[in-house]
Amino acid sequence: MPWKMQGEIKDDDSGCGDRLTPEVTSASSSGNSDAMCIRNAALLYKCIADNKFIIAVVVITSLIIAIILLAVKKTEIYPPCPLLASQGVACPDSWVGYRGKCFYASKEERNWTVSLETCSSFNASLAVIDNQNELDFWVAFFHPFHYWFGLSREVNQTWKWSNGTEFKNRFPVRGEGFCAYLNGKGADSTLCSMEKLFLCSRPESCKTTG
Repeated sequence: MPWKMQGEIKDDDSGCGDRLTPEVTSASSSGNSDAMCIRNAALLYKCIADNKFIIAVVVITSLIIAIILLAVKKTEIYPPCPLLASQGVACPDSWVGYRGKCFYASKEERNWTVSLETCSSFNASLAVIDNQNELDFWVAFFHPFHYWFGLSREVNQTWKWSNGTEFKNRFPVRGEGFCAYLNGKGADSTLCSMEKLFLCSRPESCKTTG
């Protein structure tokens, strides 16, 4: 009695999902049927292997793209550092660029502690002044106004910057107070509770070339 096994994979088939369609019409053709089954199984294995290869290529390509995107995201792009103090392109609006740092001068008066907290809210600190030349620049720039900057001290202790770094005495700080400020003569000190304008600083968001 004739019977049919659904689905034959042919050599010219474009896909792997076609149904098998070999026909076996009598018991005498069982040898041909076995050969056909082996042939179909081989083609089916080939299709599965090809599909696995395609999937592997897609997965590897996706991973490579993801790695490239992460690398690009982690790469920081910095604007060029300004050549002159007046070219504040590396600093936010209302900030002044000078010698690799950005400075912000307040328009309101606060005590030293509140001034420090306000600078911190700008992702900055009360100004760090590196040397006498930088001090002279800001004294002339702000004359005759008084501005807190980042030096303070405890009783019978040395001057320290707001981050805890010890002051190297690169310029004199006059007075017997505990918090330092700029005036028309240089660096002076007074009670930290006094209210004054204040000067914040932070590094420029740029990188030098070479």
